[in-house]
Amino acid sequence: MTPALATGILVGSLVLAVWALTAALRERWINRGQLALAAVIEVAILVQAVIAASRMIGGERAVEQATFIGYLLTVVLLLPAATVLAYMEQTRWGAVIMSVAGAVVAVLMLRLQQVWG
Repeated sequence: MTPALATGILVGSLVLAVWALTAALRERWINRGQLALAAVIEVAILVQAVIAASRMIGGERAVEQATFIGYLLTVVLLLPAATVLAYMEQTRWGAVIMSVAGAVVAVLMLRLQQVWG
């Protein structure tokens, strides 16, 4: 795990969560900017996952290996799944889905850092 990248993902996902929640409260659907931010966050998550996988192959281990792998798989798959669902639900509830996904990604990144340490 790279702490700086994890922190960037955490902050970016919180920004996405607040931005999407603001859209939901205004009864709006997600916009292209939010989709672009979700894509940037997902690329950063994939980079972090590759780094973590290469370090595990190299011999480093997380404190709880199975938990770490579960969190890592969840964080990689969550944002794309939520984006598809949010895109299919073209009401304010799509923005709510994106907001919740952003908050969950932030929590997962925090837990990944804790379990790795």
